[in-house]
Amino acid sequence: MSKLTIRSDRFKIGLSIFWFVMTFSMVTWWWIFSFQQVNSPDFALPLEKLHKVKRMLLWEGTVLLSFIFVGGSSLLILTNRERLRNLRLRMFFSNFSHDLKTSLSRMRLRAEVLIENDQNPKLQKLLEEVNRLDLQLENSLWVARGEEQKLLTQEFALGEMLSKLRLEWPELEVHLQRDAILRADRQALQSVFRNLFQNSWLHGKAKKIEIGVASLSPEILELVISDDGTEFLGSLPFLGKEILPSFDKGGNGLGLYLTQFLLGRMKGKIRFEKPLRGFSVVLQIPGKLEVIR
Repeated sequence: MSKLTIRSDRFKIGLSIFWFVMTFSMVTWWWIFSFQQVNSPDFALPLEKLHKVKRMLLWEGTVLLSFIFVGGSSLLILTNRERLRNLRLRMFFSNFSHDLKTSLSRMRLRAEVLIENDQNPKLQKLLEEVNRLDLQLENSLWVARGEEQKLLTQEFALGEMLSKLRLEWPELEVHLQRDAILRADRQALQSVFRNLFQNSWLHGKAKKIEIGVASLSPEILELVISDDGTEFLGSLPFLGKEILPSFDKGGNGLGLYLTQFLLGRMKGKIRFEKPLRGFSVVLQIPGKLEVIR
């Protein structure tokens, strides 16, 4: 569980305690002050009416304090139960996703070993489905964590990261024009490229991806990712803005939505373009053209 989530839970508990203590204290003060005013010499009433006022204050104060006490106690109990319930759910999904990703990694490794010994198209199809399922699981976890996921800014080479991603799409040729150093969260940016490659290969039927690198300023790089796939027939302004209903063959836009979300958190930008052929994505992200030696 992240520190932001712990702080949020503590804030809710603290706010509930503050509301309960302040409300109960003010009502108690009003009750005591009312009795003091009734018993003061300046409060001149006949004895019979004075007893009625005291009884009225006694019953009204007792009922009001009871309601405040019961309501405040219930609020604290329910808030604490919600905190414990959310904690159990987070622990369950964390353990479940970890076990599932471990199982997918083992399945991918076994499929790769089988493919090396037997170039069976069915085994290749199995590996593709495993990679697709792993990416969908990763996207769902990123969206579920949302702003709670803390990103770590670090420097790493773009070419080194791409060399590992190429193994997931052996039939997809990825050409990097020149290497560069990026300053971002490696895991988050890797998820961005995985979604873009998957989108080009699955939906665009691309065979080749070209990545151009240019410097917009000493601290900002522009990456142009173009493929040779089919033409995109949808509306560019809606890409990355919303998650659509899922269909059998078409995607629901979760990958591009997550891509724009993660780049925004890493102080980057994304823009979609329609070239004469295929599909093109332009990324602006902190980095420099120097290469790590």
